[in-house]
Amino acid sequence: MLSTTIQLSFARILTGVLCLLSFVSLAQLNADTDGGSFCRDGKVRAMTRQASNPKARLAYPGDNNIDVNYYGLDLNLTYSPKYLRGAVTVKLKCTAASLSSFFLDLNSTTGSAGQGLRVDSVKANGQKLLYQFTQSRLTITPAQPLTNSQIYSVTVYYQGVPNGQAQNSFSFSTHERTSDPVIWSLSEPYGAPDWFPCKDTPADKADSSDVRITAPSMFVSVSNGTLVSTTVNNNGTTTYAWRNRHPIAQYLISIAMSNYTRYDTPFTYNGQTMPVTHYIYPEILSSVKANLDLTPTMLQLFTTRFGPYPFLREKYGHAQFTQGNGGMEHQTISSMEAGALIPAVIAHELAHQWFGDKITCRDWQNIWLNEGFASYAEAVYAESVSGQSGYMSTMASFMARARTATGSIYVQDISNFGNIFNGARSYAKGAAVLHMLRGIVGDDTFFQILRTYTSTLSLAYQTAVTEDFQAVAEQVSGRKLDYFFKQWIYGEGYPTYRYTINGMPTARTVTVQLDQRNSVSTNPGSFTMPVQLRVQSAAGDTVVTVQNNTASQTFTLPAKGAVTGIVIDPGNWILKATESGNVITAIDEPVGTQFSVYPNPVSENLSIRFSTISTGPFSIGLTSLTGQSGPRLSEAALPPGEHTRQLSVKGLAAGQYVLTLETASGRQSEVVLVR
Repeated sequence: MLSTTIQLSFARILTGVLCLLSFVSLAQLNADTDGGSFCRDGKVRAMTRQASNPKARLAYPGDNNIDVNYYGLDLNLTYSPKYLRGAVTVKLKCTAASLSSFFLDLNSTTGSAGQGLRVDSVKANGQKLLYQFTQSRLTITPAQPLTNSQIYSVTVYYQGVPNGQAQNSFSFSTHERTSDPVIWSLSEPYGAPDWFPCKDTPADKADSSDVRITAPSMFVSVSNGTLVSTTVNNNGTTTYAWRNRHPIAQYLISIAMSNYTRYDTPFTYNGQTMPVTHYIYPEILSSVKANLDLTPTMLQLFTTRFGPYPFLREKYGHAQFTQGNGGMEHQTISSMEAGALIPAVIAHELAHQWFGDKITCRDWQNIWLNEGFASYAEAVYAESVSGQSGYMSTMASFMARARTATGSIYVQDISNFGNIFNGARSYAKGAAVLHMLRGIVGDDTFFQILRTYTSTLSLAYQTAVTEDFQAVAEQVSGRKLDYFFKQWIYGEGYPTYRYTINGMPTARTVTVQLDQRNSVSTNPGSFTMPVQLRVQSAAGDTVVTVQNNTASQTFTLPAKGAVTGIVIDPGNWILKATESGNVITAIDEPVGTQFSVYPNPVSENLSIRFSTISTGPFSIGLTSLTGQSGPRLSEAALPPGEHTRQLSVKGLAAGQYVLTLETASGRQSEVVLVR
């Protein structure tokens, strides 16, 4: 992702235009598109489809009397008719003292005519077992009760039309430009039982998996891990056998099948070359090659920032699926719609291989550990392409969206897909939390935290909650960060800051009162944060960092001369809003001009409303954070009263600027985001 967040609705419009224009070169699309918008798109589509038949959490979090060790899927698929015959082997360990029966999650029907799965038999050691299959649960009775820690393997034979067709988790579809068929899965969060029996919780990752897909030979069939064999059968079908030997969550097991053209962009790390394979519709491959070619560069960047790619012994790549479903970080093979094959989304889904696939959120309440981290990786990529300005511009866009979030980042209601995959909260605000942590601990320590998090033995290839990441952050930084995670992950809103300069400032010091309030609630009542203040004077500015831990706090700050104003958090390291400040030289005698700036962020015309108490000259100007002057307005003799002026920002590069208003009454500043 580069600089500007485009709203989801606009991204969807671009996608529609892409189809209508017969897939014109995707390289020409605005590279600033927010990757998280595509990532969440397919995951939330099911939400609207399930409004009359909500199934979320019917069985979640699965049977806690078993621990799944292995999934082996043997799938036979036809497109005409649309049908699945499957034999799925589940190897598990009994975690109860004694277990006479256990259950797997499997969804039978949606009520639609001709759709649904039926179980033919369940076997262990070649012998049929008793079972009961209800709407969403397959209860299996072993021949003998299982004992604690006993390893047990069952194979479920089933067939039918996966009801994921209605829930958007399993689809028989076609290309957008042609009638060529495509079959694909997208199981996050609750869709895996729509097409294979499993324990439907991210908390229980299988140690390994295999997927065998037999289908008409026109299909190139893709899944997780390494392709170990391709067998052309006598009946006009081909069997693709895929092997994964890393722990994997049930929702990350995937299939994607079509008449793909394979395009390779291998990645070399420490003398080892890993396949990077892209399975793309042949009619659009030429238009997306340039973007696919960026994948090895991203792999190298994220290796440096996050640690070695987690699945070096297997692969990474992309498999194209139906337009309108965004991107999905299936382990070692992200599923991508055509419109998602742009740098921002490629970076986002690739980052999930560390954050979401290698380390998986233990429950959906902690989804920010997946999505916030992957969104933040977009800013890391922007930084590698466009330097500090690209990074800060990307984060400013995320923070603008984060300020619209409601509720806590920790998801309170996971029965609603929109709550789990809330773009403003789980994605943008989650990314903002990492940005703020980086601002607190510094660059070197921050990236060491990320590398330690992905390599910690108790977390690597396992699952995590917020407290696990917090523990790593505290260990590496040597700081207590409970206050930080408590307010930003479990609290709501963001601080709104305002300053007051009290008394006649001297040439060396100034007394500043910093006030704050929460934007939306009293949880927390106020935020504890290190806040950087730029003390402005005609003799020059001084930057000081204060530890603000109450709603109203007074600080004595150094100054180079008579102070004219304060810029709060000039580097934009805090998710916040600011209000105009005061300079008070005597009781009830305001010297600082009160003013408001809107809209902020701005793309065309900036309106400035202000008041003056005496006649005199005034000027308004924008200055970039690097000191470059922007547009200005001035008048020689402005009368006292209320005034409104407009400043055009057309043609300005996107980024942060400081707006300075000077009148006979004083000088004030405000940070403005141009996009």
